[in-house]
Amino acid sequence: MVKSVGVLPGSMRRPRTSLHRQPGRSVPRQAGIFLAPALIIYLLIIVAPTVATIWISLTEWKGIGDEATFVGIDNYRRLWQDETFRASFNRTLTILVVGGVIVFACAFVFTMLLRELRSRKFVRAVIFFPNIVPPVALAIAWGVLLAPRSGLLNGFLEAIGLSSLTQTWLSPDLFFGSIMAGLIWIYTGFFATILMAGVDRVPNYFYEAAGLEGASSRQLFTRVTIPLTWDVLSVSAVLWVIVAIKTFEFIYALGGSGTDPSAASWTLPVHMYVIALGNRSPILALGQGSAIAVIMVIMVGLLVVLLRRLMRRGVVEF
Repeated sequence: MVKSVGVLPGSMRRPRTSLHRQPGRSVPRQAGIFLAPALIIYLLIIVAPTVATIWISLTEWKGIGDEATFVGIDNYRRLWQDETFRASFNRTLTILVVGGVIVFACAFVFTMLLRELRSRKFVRAVIFFPNIVPPVALAIAWGVLLAPRSGLLNGFLEAIGLSSLTQTWLSPDLFFGSIMAGLIWIYTGFFATILMAGVDRVPNYFYEAAGLEGASSRQLFTRVTIPLTWDVLSVSAVLWVIVAIKTFEFIYALGGSGTDPSAASWTLPVHMYVIALGNRSPILALGQGSAIAVIMVIMVGLLVVLLRRLMRRGVVEF
């Protein structure tokens, strides 16, 4: 015998209209409405100028007066055949590779030396200080330091009896080395601060356990510090690629002295500015300048992708 179970009217019923309502369909439309302003700004500020730069790099144009003449990849061919451009390209690679090795080596030294120092916050602020000063001001200070006659460096060398080591540090032969030293001085503090932040989050018991196992300082660095801060190191490497390729203000201000800097100091961004907007011949060669800009973007993109692939590894959670 089957008993009927009473059900309150409407208690188990769902409104008929609810079967046809699918609120989820309106989510993409609402998201699109909220994203539209940011997308429009991105298209106007990033995408449109990028497309325009690529187009100008395929033309011969001064930006004013005459119409642009389409020349295809001739600008790229001319640049690569130009010894000055190849020298600028090589200097940029030197800053990227040699400068990067020195910057990260110095940053790791500061990180490990300051790890147990009580006043490390003060020292961290001191070494980070160059990064809060405008690059032009840093270039002026660096120029005062390296001035041949009244410079502080030569004066210090003479004061301690090493006058034979005094040099004209800003001469064409030594200028690029002076630039490298200045960039290392500026960015060592920046990347040391990032690496210190990564090391600070590593629990001390990892180091204590490794110490109990008899690990040396070198092993603590290679087996504990680097693996546990690998994600920070990976991001720092990408940042350095961007910084090394795009650095402009410090180099231009240090070598300009009111005019375009000597070709002995040109890197890719300086070369791009001088031939596109500077006073050197050819004047207002916007096609070649845009071609250099495209080359820089391609360099950054390829190197970032390569670094991300080479430095890809599992993240250690702790």
